[in-house]
Amino acid sequence: MDEKLEEVNAKLTILVDNTIMELIPNSDMIKRTSGPHHNFIAEHGFSALIETDDEKALIDTGVTGIAMKHNLDLMGVKMKDIDVIVFSHGHNDHTGGLDKVRGRIIAHPDSFYERCLSPKPGVKYDLTSPAPNPKKHKIEYHTEPVKLIKGVMTTGEVPRVHKWEELPVFKIVKDGREQKDDVKDDMGIVINTKKGLVVIQGCSHAGIINTVLAAKEVSGVDKVHCVIGGFHLIGPAEKKIDRTVEEFKKLDIDKIIPIHCTGFEGIKQVSLQMPEQFEYCTVGCEMEF
Repeated sequence: MDEKLEEVNAKLTILVDNTIMELIPNSDMIKRTSGPHHNFIAEHGFSALIETDDEKALIDTGVTGIAMKHNLDLMGVKMKDIDVIVFSHGHNDHTGGLDKVRGRIIAHPDSFYERCLSPKPGVKYDLTSPAPNPKKHKIEYHTEPVKLIKGVMTTGEVPRVHKWEELPVFKIVKDGREQKDDVKDDMGIVINTKKGLVVIQGCSHAGIINTVLAAKEVSGVDKVHCVIGGFHLIGPAEKKIDRTVEEFKKLDIDKIIPIHCTGFEGIKQVSLQMPEQFEYCTVGCEMEF
């Protein structure tokens, strides 16, 4: 980016995550807005709402859109209030609620190909996104960073600086041929706040450390205040947990908030190895920056 991304005051609310936990205390950073008679719901996947002074950006939709829509309704936010929607990548636990949204959507050109997870030979899990509806969706395809609203931008395609973060378990079908999927569409969303960058990731298929490095580069800001999202440290990726934590420590990040596909062991190790930086977060958690 030629110029430093401008600073904004922002609020981030987790609309979709795999878990929800109520009736536990707020922290200095996190307000838990779900509770009796105001119950958010959870589902597999991820979605979050960024609100600045007068603009709103929606990240992802979860796997069905049901939780996202219900939780937005509880917040009093209507689809017409949202200025832009962005997909962190084109897997259906992030794009499955496409039919529940309308308007301007930022996506990567690979987002709507047929795709699957293939952790071992003979095993496949379909990850293909629903197809956009031209009557409802104005899709813009980008590989480079895009400014979403004031103080908020995407990383664009994330350079794979740390090759050890990649996990070759995904497939994509192009030109009728199934091939290895490097998930080039995986990107982060970056907010520049007075405390530093807030880096949000859906699944970190590009690597969460790689994403943080990309966020610093595209924003022109070196200080990272908070990293939140799915770090994809489940299954065969559990072997990357300790190295990921060590790299986090080198980056001098104030707060680390692992959710979604980070997995139980990944979340546990971040909490144990970085107790001062760790924050426990589920659906309905609200953070102001």
